[in-house]
Amino acid sequence: MHKPERTPLIDPSDARANVGGYDDYPELYVRWFEYGAFQPNFRSHGSRPQNEVWSYGRQAEPILEKYLKLRYELMPYIYSLAHGTHENGAPFMRGLFMDFGDDPKVVDVGDEYMFGPSLLVAPVVEQGVTSREVYLPAGTDWYNFWTNERMHGGQTVMVAAPIDVIPLFVKAASILPLGEAVESTNERQRLAKVKVYPGADGEFELYRDDGTTYEYEQGKSELTRFHWSDRTKNLTRTGTKAEVVSEDGLVEVVGAGH
Repeated sequence: MHKPERTPLIDPSDARANVGGYDDYPELYVRWFEYGAFQPNFRSHGSRPQNEVWSYGRQAEPILEKYLKLRYELMPYIYSLAHGTHENGAPFMRGLFMDFGDDPKVVDVGDEYMFGPSLLVAPVVEQGVTSREVYLPAGTDWYNFWTNERMHGGQTVMVAAPIDVIPLFVKAASILPLGEAVESTNERQRLAKVKVYPGADGEFELYRDDGTTYEYEQGKSELTRFHWSDRTKNLTRTGTKAEVVSEDGLVEVVGAGH
């Protein structure tokens, strides 16, 4: 009989038919799902009979739904990262040393990674824990994605990680385009918000094509270039005019007015 090392963070009792005697399997699946939302390919595989978001009990379902929706919200960012990889061959899920080569402390960090130029992801990989240490690379400030708290780089911080939270930080000077809620990538997704994390001048190139055909190989694609001036606190756009839900409230500057 499998016995978890610690008390499971997700009650398995209403998912017994799916998880059998593995009481910590719903917790494992939730943590894996959170981690999967920040990978180039997000696939809901598993060794249980069912792997839908409702298959692991009432406590797990809203957390899985949260990260499924977040993945779609981040799609304009992720798709643009994929375009960058297509153009230059560099991975957008990468070790910290690729972005912070001047910081010798990142060399031995094997349980954190950058997801594109903006997001630092620190998955929870221990059963039953609700916090973990995260090293924030030097040379920039960082924002806690969930709380918007700003911290200096070059330090290790203890971060709260309850079962519904994967530690996630945004590099200062990041421009994060976020899409409207959609049911699948078959839908045309407009920009709902552009979040700016101040601290230095920033750039982001938003890429778009039809998402279905190979017509992008004939140049049928769109590029919108965002530039953030930290001195003037102004975000400008050049190139193709991005399709947005509304211009009102489109730009959100994190920390503005605080």
